[in-house]
Amino acid sequence: MPPLFPSARLYDLDDGRLSDDIPMYLGFARKTGGPVLELGVGTGRIALPLARAGFQVTGLDISFPMLAKARKRVAAEDLTPRVHLIHADFQRLPLASGRFVFAFCAYNTFLHLIEGHDQLAALTAWRRALRPGGLLVIDVENPQLAGLALLSLQQGFEPEETLIDPATGEEIRKSTRVQVDLTDQVLRFQRRYEGGEGEDAWEVEQDFEIRILFQRELALLLIYAGYVDLRFYGDYELEPWTPDSPRLIAVAAQSRS
Repeated sequence: MPPLFPSARLYDLDDGRLSDDIPMYLGFARKTGGPVLELGVGTGRIALPLARAGFQVTGLDISFPMLAKARKRVAAEDLTPRVHLIHADFQRLPLASGRFVFAFCAYNTFLHLIEGHDQLAALTAWRRALRPGGLLVIDVENPQLAGLALLSLQQGFEPEETLIDPATGEEIRKSTRVQVDLTDQVLRFQRRYEGGEGEDAWEVEQDFEIRILFQRELALLLIYAGYVDLRFYGDYELEPWTPDSPRLIAVAAQSRS
């Protein structure tokens, strides 16, 4: 089960800023049609653009605050007829089988499943939710051994960037500490957000783990879960995957038989 982000506000200021992947998901949705299933919908970063484009979207998330913010956004844009949001663990889908033609798990969300049996259970549940021939897309970081070696040398928290809350103008300092466990293929993150000054100073920390997942390993998981027609891409322009690609984007199909 993916960890809960410390707040929907901080998520939107940080990971919620991403937009480079949205055209890719719109492209797959146009290719397959709907309905669409998003596994880990967050505050609606991708679901809303899909709904604006006319697609029916079902989004699952384990975080009540994330879903609450997503629902406000959906209502504000009058997209409620096109977006169905469900509070659920995406390893155990409370959905009818064979309902969707396109499902996706965006930007590293799949990596929060650490154990192989959890990964396989999730992939199997997602396949059952797809119609015959339906597509699953998973986007994760492509591990680079040189980069992992540099991370392993990190000592303590290192300043990463300063975020600006557009609603208030507040500066929020973000720093991160990472521990690399190559034996278990796990990265252990401690992420710290700090804002305010003096008596108004505040601090929030988030601890989480992500799996170091290699291309062949992901391919085997998809095959064992029953997917066919596997393809791998290395970026959001869908260039062919190579070991040096920044992303590892898997596209797999539910069997037509």
